[in-house]
Amino acid sequence: MQHPLITNTMTLPHDRLYFFKLFISIILFFVSGLLSTYLYYSLQGKGGVYFPGLLYTSTTIIIFLLTKKEFQTKNLLKYYFLMILTYLVVWLLTMLSSWFVVFCGPVTAGLGAIATFILTDKFITKIKYNKIHVFIVGGLAFLLTDILYITFNNIYDKPPIEYIFKVEIEPANLFLEFFAFWHVLVGTKLFLTLSKADQERHTTGSFASAGATNKSSS
Repeated sequence: MQHPLITNTMTLPHDRLYFFKLFISIILFFVSGLLSTYLYYSLQGKGGVYFPGLLYTSTTIIIFLLTKKEFQTKNLLKYYFLMILTYLVVWLLTMLSSWFVVFCGPVTAGLGAIATFILTDKFITKIKYNKIHVFIVGGLAFLLTDILYITFNNIYDKPPIEYIFKVEIEPANLFLEFFAFWHVLVGTKLFLTLSKADQERHTTGSFASAGATNKSSS
């Protein structure tokens, strides 16, 4: 029987690698969120609306590679197309709520987060996740944006997007900062879920291997 101390020592390099990958994932999603905000505003009316979905979906594919997921090219293409389509539909529904977006935003953001996990589970790899938890994470991204707006309005008497880009605020460019929060929170949740699935498979495989070894030795 292997001593617990030896087992824990063996997992240390794995833990360092795990946290390194987690850090890289957060940075990637944060960058994709910031770029989404910038490109959406800069290319407004010139296809800027497509970039948040393209950047987020492309980043998730990097995460799949980072967590060493195996997938078929055909399924990956389906995932890519449906993710971008879903992103556009969710954003359209959010925009249709106009000035009521402050109330509808958390709902559409939560539904968009669930859609990400459903498509990942269907086309990339099987994962276990709680839809309510995922919905809360997606909705939290919009609530954080609400808090950011309230804070900025109290200090600068204008929202962040208006303060940074010197533009008149309107429904079309309202809450663009949301992309950074949503990409980081939902993307990180996805990474953690994928990593957990790997750990569970590894643990199951280790137990099965140990059981087979015990049987053969006895």
